[in-house]
Amino acid sequence: MSQLAKIRVPKFLREAFLDLALIVVIKAGRRTGKTYNWVIWLIVMLDREPDKAGLWVDTKHSNIDKYVERYFRPILTKMNHWKDCNYNQQKKILTLHNGSYIDFGSAERPEMMEGFGYDYAVINEGGIVFKKPSLWENTLYPMIKHAIVRIIGTPKGKNTFESLYHRYKHYSFNCYDSPFWTEQEIQNAKETMTEEAFRQEMLADFIEGAGAVFRRINDNIAGKLLDGPVEGRRYVLGADLAKHSDFTVIFIADADSRQIVYHERFNQIDWGLQKARIINAYQKFGCTSGVIDATGVGDAVFDDLQNAGLNLEGFKFTSTTKQELVSNLSVAMDNGNISYPHIPELIDELEIFAYEQRANGNFIYSAPEGFHDDEVMALGLVNRAIGMRVPEYGGVIFA
Repeated sequence: MSQLAKIRVPKFLREAFLDLALIVVIKAGRRTGKTYNWVIWLIVMLDREPDKAGLWVDTKHSNIDKYVERYFRPILTKMNHWKDCNYNQQKKILTLHNGSYIDFGSAERPEMMEGFGYDYAVINEGGIVFKKPSLWENTLYPMIKHAIVRIIGTPKGKNTFESLYHRYKHYSFNCYDSPFWTEQEIQNAKETMTEEAFRQEMLADFIEGAGAVFRRINDNIAGKLLDGPVEGRRYVLGADLAKHSDFTVIFIADADSRQIVYHERFNQIDWGLQKARIINAYQKFGCTSGVIDATGVGDAVFDDLQNAGLNLEGFKFTSTTKQELVSNLSVAMDNGNISYPHIPELIDELEIFAYEQRANGNFIYSAPEGFHDDEVMALGLVNRAIGMRVPEYGGVIFA
């Protein structure tokens, strides 16, 4: 056995840490030590016997290296094992001193986890990763059905995390249980956060619709995508441009019926081809106007598209303009003023898109970490384009 005397786990977590049930679900408020201490748990389990397989699942693939550096390496160093471990950064596999290993996966790229079996597993940030409803049944459970599993996280509304919490052995910890909060810090949080945010983030309560931005998502599903324009109809375009690993998404809507009629989504394509696809969609439907993301490098793309003859508004994303765009889209959906065919990527993004209140009291609107919001932003942009008036005669707008 390793030098575990150097490892400290808070007393309030003792019962959950030592629980022998196969599947245990732990909901916990912010700063309760859930991630750090269940890294310890996974290492201890794999340290007990050689050649065992472990799995750590998180929100975002790009976070894995940070977790290894910030959690796994320091803990293994305290156990005098790090020097005998090997971390394959490309394959995201950490091999321990005794031949046991930990595979790292993410909700962002679940297909990379399928097809393997494990002895021990930790699913981190359950409230976020299970915003993908199919992740448990289709991907995770088949791999870990014979494993000893710990599912940990702070609730994010009501989703699969809540149903698993009620289905299996479970524990709940809040800010009052944690030694990492002072009474004054808790009081400050209570005074600056909304009641809903405090209950969810600090008390770890499951709250229906907490953080949800869009309602009536399914009510607004209608129509179908078209191969080309219908004579006599007016069309507008909205496009969100890819950044890094994101997607470029193009929507075209019938401006009078406010119905989405065209959708395109792609990534890892150079700017020249992206511009060509936007121009092709715009001209194919004879669009009269459009709104396009002009943030950062998008500004140059916007200029090139304007020079190509497209009548576009450039939209620069800031925290303020994004909130305005999202709010307007939310109102349009509440009022049934925009509709779209059943586009799976769009529906998924609308369902998981949320607002979160920061410690300073400000709200941010985004997809959960590890997920995309390109579909939502593009829908917001085309909704803005629908609302724009087009000059009908000599620059005059008739209203």
